[in-house]
Amino acid sequence: MSADVKRRKGLPMVLVAGAVLAVVALATWGLTAARGGGPSGEQEVASEGVRISVPAAWPRNALRCGTPVEDTYIVDLDVIAGCALMPVPRVDYAEIRRSADVASDPVATIATEEGDAAGHPVRRGAEVLPDGRARRVVVVPERQVVVIAVADDPALADAIADSLRVD
Repeated sequence: MSADVKRRKGLPMVLVAGAVLAVVALATWGLTAARGGGPSGEQEVASEGVRISVPAAWPRNALRCGTPVEDTYIVDLDVIAGCALMPVPRVDYAEIRRSADVASDPVATIATEEGDAAGHPVRRGAEVLPDGRARRVVVVPERQVVVIAVADDPALADAIADSLRVD
């Protein structure tokens, strides 16, 4: 057999292998995107016995003087620096925090609609902040936890609030 015939017989195998690899790569990419594992996906954040989903690009606790300075999620804060940041940056954020008394917590009082999250009683509320951003609040009374989602896009605030799960 000549070298040309051998090369031609091997060519279809190379094409088939390339096609298979392309299909596997696309399927893997599609499944990762569907699970939210890509750069435009989501990350799960847990604190105080609850979990929420936030955009994957958001860093943890991007704060200055207790104020979010970029799109961020806020968890596990104990001490906040005694300073004020002016003007307050207009950013999106989600926060999970414990409340000493959810009945008198000024943000928690926004949540007046009774509901449940996977069988756990919660209260939900929504409002528009003076700067036009949407704020969604979910209170988990059994955990004394308040979840806050603030975003320019009300759909993002809703998605974060609706993603709440109790551990």
